[in-house]
Amino acid sequence: MAIEIIPIQGLWKILRWLPGFLLRWYFTPEKLAQLIYIDMRPRHDSAVMDLGQSASFRLCLQAINLSPFPVELDRANFRFWCVGATMNASILKKKAIAPGEIVELYIEEAIQDGHANHMATLIKANPYALDTQVAIDGNIEFNCKVRSFAKTVGHLDGINLKVINGHVRLSA
Repeated sequence: MAIEIIPIQGLWKILRWLPGFLLRWYFTPEKLAQLIYIDMRPRHDSAVMDLGQSASFRLCLQAINLSPFPVELDRANFRFWCVGATMNASILKKKAIAPGEIVELYIEEAIQDGHANHMATLIKANPYALDTQVAIDGNIEFNCKVRSFAKTVGHLDGINLKVINGHVRLSA
């Protein structure tokens, strides 16, 4: 029987009696990374881009700790692609995530004026570009009592981006 299919709370009672070297042997960094699920928040506005005078974007990711151990998000770096522009964002605040807990990770950064003007023009010319040209990827570092590990967030696309104040850039 695979250890991953036992309920998290039941597994914790078993694992607290195992020695640390045995846990480190079984829970490799790759296995721990597979037990952390990262995706866009499924409801409400998970991705918003404001192209007003001080342009910015806001993304809301959801992280689920499927491991039997509490983990701590140490830091994260993301790249956000939107209709031809690449923007970087980071999370530097540590956040504890209990076993089985679902947390939301908020990313918010400013957009350079040149990028904002370019995106507003492209979106005006082809409003359907947002359906295919929006994606995010990144790397998240975690700390855990068993070991520290990294989770690579692959190319998440299909993001439903809400654009506001795009008309402000076009009228200037």
